[in-house]
Amino acid sequence: MSDIRIAGDRSTVTRRALLRAGAAAGLAAPAVLRASRADAGAVLNVTAYDGFIPPAFRQQFEQQTGIEVRVRLASSQAPELNLLVAERPSPLTDICTVTGNRIHQFFDAEVIEPLDAERLRNWSRIDPLYINADWLAVDRAIMAVPLLLGAEVLVYNTQQVTPPPDSWGAMFNPRYKGRTAYVIEDFLQCTMLYQGADGTFAAYVDHPAAAQRAVNAARDRLIREKPQVLKFYDDGAVLQQLLVNDDVVLAQTYAGTVSRLILAGKPIRFVIPREGSISFVYNFAVVKNAPNRDNAYRFLDALLAYPGIGDALTRSAGYASTFTDAGASLTALERQAFLLTPDQLKRIRFASYRAQKLNSSLIDRAVEEVNAG
Repeated sequence: MSDIRIAGDRSTVTRRALLRAGAAAGLAAPAVLRASRADAGAVLNVTAYDGFIPPAFRQQFEQQTGIEVRVRLASSQAPELNLLVAERPSPLTDICTVTGNRIHQFFDAEVIEPLDAERLRNWSRIDPLYINADWLAVDRAIMAVPLLLGAEVLVYNTQQVTPPPDSWGAMFNPRYKGRTAYVIEDFLQCTMLYQGADGTFAAYVDHPAAAQRAVNAARDRLIREKPQVLKFYDDGAVLQQLLVNDDVVLAQTYAGTVSRLILAGKPIRFVIPREGSISFVYNFAVVKNAPNRDNAYRFLDALLAYPGIGDALTRSAGYASTFTDAGASLTALERQAFLLTPDQLKRIRFASYRAQKLNSSLIDRAVEEVNAG
């Protein structure tokens, strides 16, 4: 059950790092240790982020099937895609992790294949919000099994920010001057939502000039509001320490970053503001030409059928799950640490796979201008 790691600790990776286009940088194979191919029928090779296979489920699956699950740990999408491309047409993994906005890119790179839905009998356990999302299918063929939701959230100190904030505009409130923090790349898009623009960029795929105007308006607001900010951070651990020390009382962050603080009893909570949040879903997909394809489907079917899998995934990975019974076995404190309310789920807006290139080109330039402004 030893695991192989592709790259560094996922806990320090921002949402932006996960969304950056990997193909533009070239698809060279990174220097990593490759898992050796084992006899078909005895093993399953999975490339996944840390915590994406709950230990109890993994142990039960191995005991009941005799299939050894070998995990190759990934930290972000670009290195994972590079590795899968380098291994074509004889991959060393059977299941990979792909975010919703990157499914089409992985498919176009010929590293994943459509799911054989007839081999998965428990689709009804996945919330229709994700099953019916346009990013999950290519030419109407479902490509992956949704697992966990990633979303931008507004984090606040319950003792010092009253009443509880419900808008990204709270970050610009003079009352909290010098006590806010955010990742510039991510908060630019949140500011776009706050200003009534489309932070997902989906509306701008064929309207780059409109996208530029929307980005410029958000950029200019952040430049004007720079005195508001204590820290532009890139590492979730840095934000955690700022919150623990009460240096920061309001922040934009990635869901899951502050869960441990909430579980530890710190006066920290998060919300999806009324303007919405940029979100995406982590999924498991079957790798094209998977050497152990039958085992991959046995694994995915067992995962879907496993009692309480949604909450097991949440506890193991630290994010809200996509399953319809999410939260059924979580404590009240765990619900506060991990879950979004039904009203908050209505506000999420999925990152657009069609607009990824446009998004990256405009946001990257705007970040430089905010830093320099």
